[in-house]
Amino acid sequence: MVQQEVICRPLLCVAALVVVCATSGCSASRTIALRANAIRDRADEIITVTDRMDATSADVKQIRSNATQIRAAVADIHGVLPSVEDQTPWWATLLGWLAIAAAGVALAWILTASGALSALRVAFGWLPRRAVNEAEMAASTLATDRPETVREWIAMKRSTDREFDAAWRRQARGKARARPAPKTP
Repeated sequence: MVQQEVICRPLLCVAALVVVCATSGCSASRTIALRANAIRDRADEIITVTDRMDATSADVKQIRSNATQIRAAVADIHGVLPSVEDQTPWWATLLGWLAIAAAGVALAWILTASGALSALRVAFGWLPRRAVNEAEMAASTLATDRPETVREWIAMKRSTDREFDAAWRRQARGKARARPAPKTP
């Protein structure tokens, strides 16, 4: 259960980062186009309503005239809109690249912590030289026609792996403390 929690927490953080980046990158020109479309739709509604009203009233004629002018202004906006260029502030670009880097680091950490990276390395045939040396020494230790012994394998392992050497020394100190002193008569 703890292992799942350790893996799921970074995944949730990465998912939140992706959602924030995806929703914060709204295009200004797209927003302008959407709002202009909404204004044009409202102007069309006004024109439709004024067509059903008494056309002799000066107020109705003025409202219809204003709605027609609004439609023309919106058409001008749509005509100029293709030349509008979205500009992203430098800090937003930096945040985007930082988010990509963080996602990469999180992915590497998840692959390493779950053991999937080791599985991929083995699948592609890339084995660390240290692991190959250990396997060769272990195989020659078990082979009857080879002179290597377990003592030599342990010496090789201690010389190539610092963590193993530290654990070996700790184990040796523990055994030395546990041995009773020989009694002298």
